[in-house]
Amino acid sequence: MASAAQQIKISSLSLVNFRNSEKAAYTFSEGLIFITGPNGAGKTTILEAIGLTSFLKSFRFAMDREMIRFGSTFYRTEVGFTAPSGNHRIAISFGRNPDDAKAALVKKYAIDGRTNERAAAIIGRIPSVVLSPDDLRIVAGDHTERRRFIDLLLSMLYPGYFTALQNYQRALKLRSQLLKTRPDEAVLAAVDRELATAGTEILIKRRQFIPEFAAPFAASVEKISLGKDKWALQYQGETKQVESVTDYMAMLKDHRANDLRLRQTTSGVHRDRLFFLGPNGAEHDIKTVGSQGQKRTAALALKLAQFNYMQEKLGTRPVLLIDDVLNELDLTRRASFVDFLGGVGQVFFTTTDLIGMQDFLKGLG
Repeated sequence: MASAAQQIKISSLSLVNFRNSEKAAYTFSEGLIFITGPNGAGKTTILEAIGLTSFLKSFRFAMDREMIRFGSTFYRTEVGFTAPSGNHRIAISFGRNPDDAKAALVKKYAIDGRTNERAAAIIGRIPSVVLSPDDLRIVAGDHTERRRFIDLLLSMLYPGYFTALQNYQRALKLRSQLLKTRPDEAVLAAVDRELATAGTEILIKRRQFIPEFAAPFAASVEKISLGKDKWALQYQGETKQVESVTDYMAMLKDHRANDLRLRQTTSGVHRDRLFFLGPNGAEHDIKTVGSQGQKRTAALALKLAQFNYMQEKLGTRPVLLIDDVLNELDLTRRASFVDFLGGVGQVFFTTTDLIGMQDFLKGLG
């Protein structure tokens, strides 16, 4: 467990034209922080803004333009925080110049006053873990949600992984455009190499991650379920035989006829799958064989394991953002969660019932 000095602590947040806030400023202490109020008051907006500075996207799956306050042309968020390297500030803005209606929508990043920083220089500077009702989508939804979970976690840990993702998406989009025409062989081969280079880098990191993450995930599942549940992680896909950029390009070539027919890239890391498989070599995924309670346990275990995994890799405690999920926990999961909270650092809770929250957390003193 990281020491108290080795943790990220958010000290301030300012918002301009963000969601329903025209202008707002907050200061925060250490430890447990409760954001209370009725539904619709904007509690989650505070967590969303903090999360935005951590992983550059809304954990509520909102587009940037949807976070601009109605009637405004831009939003701006700024977070002050303390890390082992000292005190820092990160600012993110999105929109257009209010004096130029024809200006393009632009997203900008700044660190400690240095503007026009690259996204890769921002992501993960404030490592955080979000617990929200949407976490259930990871285990109960499709493989897109599971790949997103892996990609976000690895992007916060490794800026190079995030850059590879950006390069891969750019090449994938270009290849999709080419497949809709009669592509020149030399041009398609060049795009294939770009896609294969980024895809191989992504694949190597994912393969390293799965067995490393399996242990803390399994431990969390066992603890929360009191030993009743066991789920194993398994990564599958057409990339199974890929070991190099050359292998990746050969895979793309093998699928090219089908890609041209369907006008899309049908193999690659963007199509790989993550399974949660049961004991005794069960072939069925938790999505189809798990009960609602088992899925909730697995979703909570994923996030607790994410916190522990990131802490081990970074040597610092991530910030924990908990958006109205505690009421969904039964007594067993509540006990495990409160025990977990005893070993974390700064935690932000949203709740409509502070009295109930205090009773729930009384074991922490």
